[in-house]
Amino acid sequence: MKGLKLRIRIRRKYVYFSIILSLILYFTFSSKLGSYKNDIPNTIKTEKKEEDPMIINEDEKFQLDNKLVNLLLNDTIKIKNGNEKINSMVKKMILDMMEKPLAADDFEELRKREEFHTTLWNMEFGQLNLKEDPTELTKYKRKLLEESSFLSQKHKNDLDGNKKTLSILHQSLYPWLYGYRYHSFSDIISSSNGRGIVLCTGNHHFKYARSTIDIIRHILNSELPIEVFYYGEADLSTRNREILKGYENVYLSDITTYFDNSIVDISSWAIKPFSILASRFEEVILMDADALYLRDPIELFKERGYQEKGTLFFRDRTLFPGANAASKWLKSWMVNPLPETQELRFWKERTEHEMDSSTVVIHKTKTILGLLNVCKLNERVIRQDVVYRKVYGDKETFWIGFDMARQPYYMSKKPCAFAGEIVDESSSSNSEDKKLCGHTSHTLENGKLIFWNGHLIKDKNIGMYANELIKFEAYTLEDNDKDWSINLACLDLHENSKLNYFDEEELRVYNEIMKRENDQHFVATEIKKRKKNRTSKVLNENEKNEKK
Repeated sequence: MKGLKLRIRIRRKYVYFSIILSLILYFTFSSKLGSYKNDIPNTIKTEKKEEDPMIINEDEKFQLDNKLVNLLLNDTIKIKNGNEKINSMVKKMILDMMEKPLAADDFEELRKREEFHTTLWNMEFGQLNLKEDPTELTKYKRKLLEESSFLSQKHKNDLDGNKKTLSILHQSLYPWLYGYRYHSFSDIISSSNGRGIVLCTGNHHFKYARSTIDIIRHILNSELPIEVFYYGEADLSTRNREILKGYENVYLSDITTYFDNSIVDISSWAIKPFSILASRFEEVILMDADALYLRDPIELFKERGYQEKGTLFFRDRTLFPGANAASKWLKSWMVNPLPETQELRFWKERTEHEMDSSTVVIHKTKTILGLLNVCKLNERVIRQDVVYRKVYGDKETFWIGFDMARQPYYMSKKPCAFAGEIVDESSSSNSEDKKLCGHTSHTLENGKLIFWNGHLIKDKNIGMYANELIKFEAYTLEDNDKDWSINLACLDLHENSKLNYFDEEELRVYNEIMKRENDQHFVATEIKKRKKNRTSKVLNENEKNEKK
């Protein structure tokens, strides 16, 4: 009899060891965990003697079921025969593992931690139904304001259960978040109010930002407040800051004062998601400095997709279809993607570029988990060593980040558009010789053109085109039969190409924009001034040569 009891004890210890080893090796906080959040009881009632809380089925050996989640989260769990020691050991191992830094390229593990973070978050604060009555959002926001202080708590031993686990995981995922501008999560929520526009610019793109703001204020007559982010004192001169402050309801913010720069080291594209997070607005329209709007941007908040999911993402052009390095990388670690992701052209390998991030619309409170993870993907080491080597800049990190955090999002169903001027390269009337040259543009759900990316000039990155204005007159919606020029600046027009010429209102606004540009020369240097500058350069070169 004693031998039988001994064998049972050994067998149980083997089961305990297997569970610990499985958790350590696999840490399988999979998407399946999300379905357990409503089923997990606060305690396991050990009075039911017929149940052993540590027994698991063989086919679930490497999956976290309800009992194991309780083992990790619930300090009140009771295991018979003095096994509290093993209980404590398992929890400590998991918590230690969550604090361990991740390798930059370990996206499988990052995905698991992000999913687990979301699961714990929903258990603690409730899962917000984005379609519910606005009063639900008010309750959710109040809970975040009043009950989230533990997220930034340094002395975690004072916490227990769910709060302790979530606090450790939260701080390990976002170690750059607290200790600078924000000292608690409630600081982020309380400092984000109302609706507004966010732009990011330095001296290099200042002229576009200035023109964009000027158009919004003086031609579109939009009253939305605008916050401009820059990266440190040297990024945007004092003079340029003063010029932007001259516009009504425009605020200037230095992004380097918000987060731990030793980790995030924000620069270039990466400034965009962090600026959304740092902005003073709860509902944000992030737009590139060279985004040119024909309608008041406030229209974006009225879009059905934004109202339902708190986000509005726009499609990029369909280019380079077929399997590619980026899609292979994504599918190597992204399992069970959201329904939104499964519908993307990128996931189906129909394009190498899914999203155009020249305008991103986000309700910060509703989608905070997705936004935090987008910022995570734009940390210096992760973006430089992995993400930006796989995809082009920040643009795909928005939907990828939302998917990793299991945060629903809305990608516009409208195809990408292309706006510009019609260029006839021959004297014949053959439509095959005509091209539409311009920039990527986007329409609202009602089909109306709202903005394009690239401003008024041909190409801001090529000196010879940086002062050459485009005469915008029409746009076309993308289909599967588009022939692009090598530099993607022009689209070949065919006999069956469907062009949408600017309507009366679009023409009126565009003409006003051009008139103001011709008067002020915000983006294109005045011709006389350009000639004078060229002459000065030539004279300077001649003087240098003479001295030699």
